[in-house]
Amino acid sequence: MKRFLISIMLAAALCALSACAADNTPMQTMQPSAAPMTSPSPTMEMQDMTPDEPTTTGNPVGVPEARGVTSVTNARKAIEQIEDELERLSEVTDAQVVVAGNTAAVALEFDKQYLGGIDDRLVNMVKERIKGVVSGVDNVVVTQDTNIYDQLEKLGDRLDDASDMADIQTELDAIVNRIRQAA
Repeated sequence: MKRFLISIMLAAALCALSACAADNTPMQTMQPSAAPMTSPSPTMEMQDMTPDEPTTTGNPVGVPEARGVTSVTNARKAIEQIEDELERLSEVTDAQVVVAGNTAAVALEFDKQYLGGIDDRLVNMVKERIKGVVSGVDNVVVTQDTNIYDQLEKLGDRLDDASDMADIQTELDAIVNRIRQAA
């Protein structure tokens, strides 16, 4: 009986060690680039890059791509997904969102039982939900103002007919400034 238990224990240990050994993929090492690296400007955010790999968008090697939402098509998708995510929060009955570049404006309608309003906890939850849908959107404002809710809804409707993000971005920036001034 002792031999049997020892054999089982040795077999289990052998299985555990072989499982660890099976995941022995070698780590990649980065080769230094022949081109000198310049330091980014203070306002530029660097993304994870491998210097020797060309980018898929045709940008020069080492130049970060634009972050956030930069096309009308991506904005429509992101807005729909973010609104769905926010409406899953138990406090929220409806959400209007507009996203352009690295900026998002969010107007929420709350469940009648929720009396908390906009607080840090809720703002952080909104930011996390946005981050889960699209990366690079780090300028987020949240309000429960019904006028801004209506403005965001109209701006979102205009996005359906927009060909580029410039007009949307300009109007979104104005709405964001109004939200910040009211806070």
